[in-house]
Amino acid sequence: MKNNETKVYLDFSNSKGEKCSPTQIEEIRQLFNTNPQVKEIFKNSINNVLRKVFPENYYLKGGYSEGESYGIYELEQPGRSVINKLNTNYSCFCVLLRDVNKVLSSMQKPIIIFKFQTTQGQIIEVKKFITIIEQYEDRIFNPKSFTFQSLMMVLGQTHAWGQKREDSNVEILKKQFGLTNVVPVGKLGSSEDMIGGVDCEIIINNERKTAQIKPFTHLIGEQNLTFVMGAGNVKKYKTDWLIFSKNNKEILVFDNKNSKIIDGNFVFNKENLIYTLS
Repeated sequence: MKNNETKVYLDFSNSKGEKCSPTQIEEIRQLFNTNPQVKEIFKNSINNVLRKVFPENYYLKGGYSEGESYGIYELEQPGRSVINKLNTNYSCFCVLLRDVNKVLSSMQKPIIIFKFQTTQGQIIEVKKFITIIEQYEDRIFNPKSFTFQSLMMVLGQTHAWGQKREDSNVEILKKQFGLTNVVPVGKLGSSEDMIGGVDCEIIINNERKTAQIKPFTHLIGEQNLTFVMGAGNVKKYKTDWLIFSKNNKEILVFDNKNSKIIDGNFVFNKENLIYTLS
């Protein structure tokens, strides 16, 4: 058993600075968006793992400071850690899956496969996946582990990209609606962002509109419907508006009323597109 454990430790330590390929990441994005149960099982497991691995850094809601949500603080930086975003990050899921499968291959055991599985088959696979993560949680989430370093690199990068997108889009929105009428709300750990999905609030005609800001790659029109493609994590939001940004320049503002999710993509009635900005 000791030999196997040593092999596992070494396998989790040979992927320094590596990310998954765009194709691999897209496969996991589609998995999350078309089978939300997989994402939910992964999310709940990671929340439990982080709480156990970093007990001295874990705070309940409001425990770190007033208004802050539960999670890990004072890890790689002052305040809330980016590791709290691991639980829904499909790029990190991909890194973990790649490294877990390396371990399984080295031990001559069946690897975890999601592609070409049925919905139920994917659920079975993710349960196997999290069992392994939980079994080796102390090694995977050891700051000296190269797997952990890869995860933190990906999280730091995606957080920075997301913040840049949000900041750029807020500036464009201010040009349209007025400097004082657009207020960024979401921050790392804010309850508005985590629970309500609110990135910013916009005052228009003395009425407050909440908005979630997401990326997109292109649109597909079908009869009276508009499919928004490449929007990252796709889930239902309760915000008034969904705002999509392409290259931080082109902005599409949709009324979120009666929006749908079909095949892992946001779908709107064409009349729901209320602003096109740049």
